[in-house]
Amino acid sequence: MIWEKDKLRPTQPYFVIDTDFFTQKIYLKNGISHFYMFQTHETKDVRVVPDGCIDMFFEYTKEQMHGFVCGTPKQYCVETFPRFHDVFGVRFMPGIQPEFLNVTMKDLFGKTIPVDHVLKGSREWLKLLAGEKDFQKRIDIFIEAYINAEKQKVKPFGKKEMILSVKKMVYDSDGKIKIHELQEKTGYSERYINKVFIEEMGFSPKTFCKIIQFQRALEYLNYGAPGKMTNAAVQLGYYDQSQFIKDFTKYAGMTPKKYLQMVIQTDYKNKIIESSADFYNSL
Repeated sequence: MIWEKDKLRPTQPYFVIDTDFFTQKIYLKNGISHFYMFQTHETKDVRVVPDGCIDMFFEYTKEQMHGFVCGTPKQYCVETFPRFHDVFGVRFMPGIQPEFLNVTMKDLFGKTIPVDHVLKGSREWLKLLAGEKDFQKRIDIFIEAYINAEKQKVKPFGKKEMILSVKKMVYDSDGKIKIHELQEKTGYSERYINKVFIEEMGFSPKTFCKIIQFQRALEYLNYGAPGKMTNAAVQLGYYDQSQFIKDFTKYAGMTPKKYLQMVIQTDYKNKIIESSADFYNSL
């Protein structure tokens, strides 16, 4: 993966480092970033970082499956994962709110909620998912249910249309766009954009910009491995190196230099199993 040329794929890097047998399949379509699967053979702490995304994940034991929906954390945190045979997860693109969830991003901000509490429509696909062990077949089951729900989506207008536009501009700019530029491009005042964005997302457009910029920084360090942190700060659009270090440490729990050392020491890229089966046009 070459970070400069790829569409930003939001990541939870410690899911790779802190768990066992991490497998992922890139989708980057219909509002979904990628699917992933990992195992935990013992109760352990897993570090979590802000990504601006909603995740749905399903934990499998020998007896049953438990599904959850979680929102982006506010800052770096540590969660305890009990021992599970495996976990199947779906990460949506930053700012995307799936149609079949009866909940807003603001409601999910920093929270994890059982999927049964927020799922709209049929739950039959959950029964199918609970009985399936194969990674690809789990993906197929989820995609079918998700696309069927998305077909019912009403075209956004008014506030929702404006919010979608703002989120896209932030994402497309890698978080570098300024708030006054959002005002110029949308025709709405900075104050109104902030107000509506917070109502919908639970945080401001500026915070969303910082999270997206941080996510691009993670990708840069995971796959770019710059020789100097000053190079990274410039490439990523930070005001200066000190701002880069401050923001990164807040969200990653360590400095960029220490994080890069960890990426190299753990052989991060080779810890990820990239599932290569082609399913982009299967549905």
